[in-house]
Amino acid sequence: MKTFLTFGLMLAAFPTLVLADLRLPPKPTMMEKLGRGVANVTLSVSELFDSPYIATQEGGGTYGDTFGFTQGVSRMVMDAGVGALEIATFFIPTKSMKMPAHDSGQVEPYPPADLKDNWY
Repeated sequence: MKTFLTFGLMLAAFPTLVLADLRLPPKPTMMEKLGRGVANVTLSVSELFDSPYIATQEGGGTYGDTFGFTQGVSRMVMDAGVGALEIATFFIPTKSMKMPAHDSGQVEPYPPADLKDNWY
């Protein structure tokens, strides 16, 4: 029983060890950009099947055949275009999409200026 409990605890702790790297992802590299581009180009065709299926589940057969197919073609073209662009420019380094914090270091006065007369 003690061995079974130990094994169960180790099995429950394993996903935290595997997912530990997801907390701080590495900086994007050119190989990741190339891999993402290849994946976008090769998997873009799957949108032709996936979008109509989801649209059929949401709105019925006619909706899935018309809107779903149109949406699938649109997504396929966009994915293939973005993937081709990433493959063509994978050697150009990209900057992080994170915007810097707009912190001037100044602390706002408390209470605000327009409430100084009416502040308790």
